[in-house]
Amino acid sequence: MKICILTPRFPLPECGGDLLRINYIARHLKSQGHQLVLVSYTEESADLEAAKELYDKVYTVKRSKIASAFYSALFMLTGHPIQCGYYYSSTFNKLFQKVVKKENPDLYVSHLLRMVPFLEKAKLKEKSIVEMTDALSKTYAMVSGAKGNTLLEKVYQIEKYLIAKYEKYVISHYPKVVLVSQADIDFLSKSMGSQQSQSLELHTNGVEYLSQVNDYVDTKKICFIGHMQSLQNQDAVIHFVNDIFPLILAKKPDMKFYVVGAHPPKVIQKFHNGKNIFVTGFVEDLNKFVADSCIAVAPVQIAAGIQNKVLVAMANGIPVVLTSLIAKAIPELHDGENCFIRDDNQSFADICIELLDNQQLRSAIREQGRKVVIEHYSWEEKLRGYEQIKKPHTP
Repeated sequence: MKICILTPRFPLPECGGDLLRINYIARHLKSQGHQLVLVSYTEESADLEAAKELYDKVYTVKRSKIASAFYSALFMLTGHPIQCGYYYSSTFNKLFQKVVKKENPDLYVSHLLRMVPFLEKAKLKEKSIVEMTDALSKTYAMVSGAKGNTLLEKVYQIEKYLIAKYEKYVISHYPKVVLVSQADIDFLSKSMGSQQSQSLELHTNGVEYLSQVNDYVDTKKICFIGHMQSLQNQDAVIHFVNDIFPLILAKKPDMKFYVVGAHPPKVIQKFHNGKNIFVTGFVEDLNKFVADSCIAVAPVQIAAGIQNKVLVAMANGIPVVLTSLIAKAIPELHDGENCFIRDDNQSFADICIELLDNQQLRSAIREQGRKVVIEHYSWEEKLRGYEQIKKPHTP
């Protein structure tokens, strides 16, 4: 088939879990012999040559900040999600219409809900898969009291009502809507009823694991992995720095905490002191940079879906300490066996200290965590049948 993929952000470099996922979806589709057409926004100089190694045809439009502001307000006033307006433009729509006529794709994939309005205008529902990834209404319901970008938090508070309505519309009208977590499917099915949510399908994340893990471990290095434009990740880092890391430093004053992820805002950058806390921004080789970490922490308090940060750490043989909220999305996780699940600050800090002191415990968690990834989270397995729309859909 010829498959057209619409993305709100140019998928290279892979500086976030969303970009990593859509590129692995593209790699899977390519491996099945399909021809891929990418239609994407760009904000900076895009690496078109790198994209053409994966996508057969690449069409781009530079995102206009003026158009984003205008359509964000318009969409909100008309009861549609702000993010759909933020990523809407007449220029992109004209380009997409031309691509539809010129390329005549057999199937369309909307990367996230943000690109669905273009499919709507072109009346392509029955030939489209919506890569929703996460139940955003579930995430946004958790943002009250979040720490991080105040403006972003306020937008989330408004957006949660608009996105919940739009999720229901898309699920009811599109033949296949993909999520990465069974918990999110259950959440949306419960809110809609089983008949209306038949289009929901699970294709969870995989991870590319290394054939061998790093033998050297820096016993003073703790890492957090995540794209830092996300309010969820900002909240988690602020929570760790303010509420958990001081408890660790009280007993381990020479520990170093690395925040590894692209686009850290000022509220995160200000933590960088070059002594105990390091905010790296985007790193070219994520696996290489974090591989020698002694612990990966994920004190995430706002989330839906499956967290790539957990899978990446386990793939690198790094013991993970995480909250129960995100542990639920990975059913193979068991506290004390292949990870540690802690929700209160003191017990989170205590188990980190125990891992730092106990090499035998680290080795056991490291081995079992990596085993989970190897046995259950290959991209090939998780994306099998992704392009198949199995049943006719009648709204």
